[in-house]
Amino acid sequence: LWLNHLGSCLWWVFVRNYKEFSDTENNWNDYILAEVDVSELVSNDGLDGFWYASGFYWSVTAMFSGASVRQPRNSAETVFSIVYIIFGMLFGSSLIS
Repeated sequence: LWLNHLGSCLWWVFVRNYKEFSDTENNWNDYILAEVDVSELVSNDGLDGFWYASGFYWSVTAMFSGASVRQPRNSAETVFSIVYIIFGMLFGSSLIS
């Protein structure tokens, strides 16, 4: 659970700094905002909670299944996802062994 929290915090960093990491015009931030209506999350705290929950969802699905509906949209997100999935595989296999 702690590793998933760490993964969601790292994912949140990518979402908050999406313009710095993007080598294309696509990124997780714009994709999710186009997909989900966040206008009801009036305060910035509500939006931060939404991003954290989305990151936690991504972290759990990426670590334990290696797949997620939140697919990477640029090179930095792709590299981050690959490293995280490999880390999740190594962590999971060390628990089993």
